[in-house]
Amino acid sequence: MSYNQPGPYGGQPPQQPGPYGGPQPGPYGQPAPQPGYGYPQQPPPPGIPPQGYPQQQPQPGYGYPQQPPYGMQPQPPKKSKAGVVIAVVVAIAAVAGAGWYFTKGGGATGPIAANTKGYKLVAPASVDDFKKNPNYKEKPLSDKDRQELEAIGIKNPTRVAMDYTSGDPSNALTTKGLSFQGLYGELADPEKSVDAYFATAKLNAGKDKSATVDMIGSPKSMSPSGFSGAVMKCQEMKITSTSTTASKGPKELTLPICIWGDYSTLTMVSASDAASILAGKQGYTLEQTAELAAKLYNTARVKK
Repeated sequence: MSYNQPGPYGGQPPQQPGPYGGPQPGPYGQPAPQPGYGYPQQPPPPGIPPQGYPQQQPQPGYGYPQQPPYGMQPQPPKKSKAGVVIAVVVAIAAVAGAGWYFTKGGGATGPIAANTKGYKLVAPASVDDFKKNPNYKEKPLSDKDRQELEAIGIKNPTRVAMDYTSGDPSNALTTKGLSFQGLYGELADPEKSVDAYFATAKLNAGKDKSATVDMIGSPKSMSPSGFSGAVMKCQEMKITSTSTTASKGPKELTLPICIWGDYSTLTMVSASDAASILAGKQGYTLEQTAELAAKLYNTARVKK
């Protein structure tokens, strides 16, 4: 089972030399993947093509599973500096693979509040300086998706997701992105569901042959300002290209992911910025990503 992977903002980046060298279908020459349930559908945050929000899905890199978005035929993008961002954030989704893996759970910062029951998710119009991608399109869960989620303890699941971006879309180096990918329903054990995300990512990270994806350390319990009544854990993932044809761009990238869970919602948030990725530097920290996740937690949850 998998989530269908939408385009980052749907488009083909403009004609510029690729971030990893020669003319390839994508930053690492692979078509777009469909991420699985380890992470709800994950689009690239900061890789906004300079024209803003074009119409077709660009190809990701790092050799992730070959699957077009929502049944569309993938088209190779024209290259841009933003392509590397598109590639690595699609990689976040791809490590989810398929299936859920349960762990014992533990390490929550406090009890999960009973009053978190009865909420749904609605993507807010903005988060700080980040604005919605107006072309983002959602696809409902399939019957198989629903059955698998209910089998691991999430009753009546519904998926909600959104891309956000800040910066000047005409200058890829100024763009920053925020990805919001979630589920709502009835969660029997929120912390176990959060741990299942991370366990799934870890077990599927080694399946790709064009890059290695390593989860750094263990998921860390977080208590950002304004966040209470739920569990949140964050972890960094390091993506290392093994491509023999990639000659430009960073060889290694480290990206943060945060996941929250309560009795109604289960959501992954990832943030990054193009300039840091292209410079091979640390972008958003776990703490900064957790703060953004907390803001989404407080604005995206709506009482049914």
